[in-house]
Amino acid sequence: MDVLWMIVLTTGLLGSHCEGAISCKNEIGGDVDWFILYKNKCGVDYVYTDSKDQNLKKNNKPVNNQAGVLAHTLNPYFEKSSDSAFIAYSDQPPNGKTASSTYGHSKGVVMMDKDNVVWLLHSTPRFPAGDKSTNFYPDSGKTNAQIFMCVTLKSTESAQIAQHLKGINAYIFDKHNPEKLRDSSTAPQPPYHEDLKSAGGQQFTRFVKQISGTRDPEEGDLYVTIADTLRSNLYIQTWHSKPEDPNKRPKKYQLVTIMSVKTAAGSWEHGSDHSKWCVSDSKDWMCVGDSNREPSQFERPGGALCINSKPVADEFRQIKSITGSNTDSNTDCDTGPSSSKRKRVGSLS
Repeated sequence: MDVLWMIVLTTGLLGSHCEGAISCKNEIGGDVDWFILYKNKCGVDYVYTDSKDQNLKKNNKPVNNQAGVLAHTLNPYFEKSSDSAFIAYSDQPPNGKTASSTYGHSKGVVMMDKDNVVWLLHSTPRFPAGDKSTNFYPDSGKTNAQIFMCVTLKSTESAQIAQHLKGINAYIFDKHNPEKLRDSSTAPQPPYHEDLKSAGGQQFTRFVKQISGTRDPEEGDLYVTIADTLRSNLYIQTWHSKPEDPNKRPKKYQLVTIMSVKTAAGSWEHGSDHSKWCVSDSKDWMCVGDSNREPSQFERPGGALCINSKPVADEFRQIKSITGSNTDSNTDCDTGPSSSKRKRVGSLS
């Protein structure tokens, strides 16, 4: 598996006869530089923003639509052409197993051709569930809110993604053309952050946190690392995190738990949201992470990708609330005719 860490993409390594470079896609299959998709707590509706329209609004097609945002973006994953390569990673892969806690609580797909790299980070267990546009979204993913962030990068940025996956010790469960993926990098020692530029010039920063064997939040909390680096207070949404444990940092930046969310696709409480994201209280940063604010995760590797965009930060500040019922109500969600109603599992997910 370690041979997959370094993604080497040089001119001529992959075929040059493919029609168009790999890219994040919108719901009609058009290329976008980046997008963020935030699914509601029950079902398949979601709000969406991208490089062409930075308003966070409800999308017309469901998240599992075979001609929708995710399906279009994942087309190289479905096709497995000789001109492309990919890796899919998740500590909760679709085979029903769970990776050990030595791996990051991280989920994503990296797809590449000779020109571009697409990095799709997300929070959905068992995703992609299959390798076709008709079966890629798991029924279990319809329960609880989930988030996806996609960014299109030039192939020259592939080494940074490789370093990131190595730093978070991502568990790779699927791959294509692995001979085109080689480990020849040395990742910096965590914690660290590095800037990225999308293919369209949008500024991003990626974070890799350190591990704390003593579960010290000052070392092992991803959001402490982000707040200290950005020098900003943060509003944070993660699974099962508690506003009082750990939340207060008297001499540094405040980390405030989001207790409810109100979007054009619906409203939900903290206990129904499996996504992991944060937004600065005043600066132009919004981040999608892979770690929860739970002491058990301070001793696991992890990281985040942050976008520097005032419209995006403003939209995510607008949908959050720091007040709510603070209850983990197990709202049943009907996941479709082939599934019975499922209750949200109480353990870390």
